[in-house]
Amino acid sequence: MRARATPVNISLPWGTLAGLHWSRPGAAKVLCLHGWLDNAASFVPLSSFLKDFDLLALDSAGHGFSCHRPATSRYYLPENLYDLDAALDVLGWETCHLIGHSMGGSVASAFAAALPERVDRLVLLDAVGILTLPANQTAQQLRLSMQSVRKNRSILRPYESVGEAMQARQKKSPLSDAAARLLCERSLEHTGDYYQWRTDPRLNWRSPQWFTDDQALDLLAAIRAPTLVITSPAATEHFGDDTLHQRLAAIADCKHISDDGHHHFHMEQPQHIGICITEFLQQQDHSKQRENGHDNS
Repeated sequence: MRARATPVNISLPWGTLAGLHWSRPGAAKVLCLHGWLDNAASFVPLSSFLKDFDLLALDSAGHGFSCHRPATSRYYLPENLYDLDAALDVLGWETCHLIGHSMGGSVASAFAAALPERVDRLVLLDAVGILTLPANQTAQQLRLSMQSVRKNRSILRPYESVGEAMQARQKKSPLSDAAARLLCERSLEHTGDYYQWRTDPRLNWRSPQWFTDDQALDLLAAIRAPTLVITSPAATEHFGDDTLHQRLAAIADCKHISDDGHHHFHMEQPQHIGICITEFLQQQDHSKQRENGHDNS
């Protein structure tokens, strides 16, 4: 049986971030960040196997039950970093462990590089740093960004049932019915006539500028937190063997595990992934105990 999560709302100056909190006072604090167009429910299966932690999974801005950004705002990577820093302040969490999947892993790794004093340990699920483009594609990326903003769709496609939305979601990733339902139910609202995505359509706007590979390596090299990276074949296909190894080598203290599942392996193999994460995070807890003179082993 899964542990029951408590819905949370974190008020920030621009709006509210929603989330799911498996509260365990006194336990090590863990904050989970989901992938693009997913939501906090991405971590529901994993939560049953992270029972030793005070676990909070956030809906990023424009996703799940979180507010959409103001009309004059954009959904680009740095904004998520500022949100995360502000959310930790509201929670009163000076530091925590970070777990990030896909886009959430990019955010988590960049945050760990920018504010290393706030991250105890870092877990990246099918993510190894930020997305990049070669410098010679700068003009093309800006052009694509301008074109995507011009489209300015006000709503996303409606569906007659949750099942129809699930099928659409499964076309993008080979999710099981159970995993697809978890994500869709938190992303959909019933209008009376049909099911509509809560997701902000502006999330489909392309970023005007991406970092380069050299900049990505500089960020990874700035991470001080011990880091666990778990990748699926999708990560190898995306980065290529050479770039993947180069990125892993850039992280000073990094453990890498290759998983043979698909991109959402943390939802489909939660027990295996949960055991790997728990063992990794508890190494930090034990080392802190020794530092404080409380190791009873």
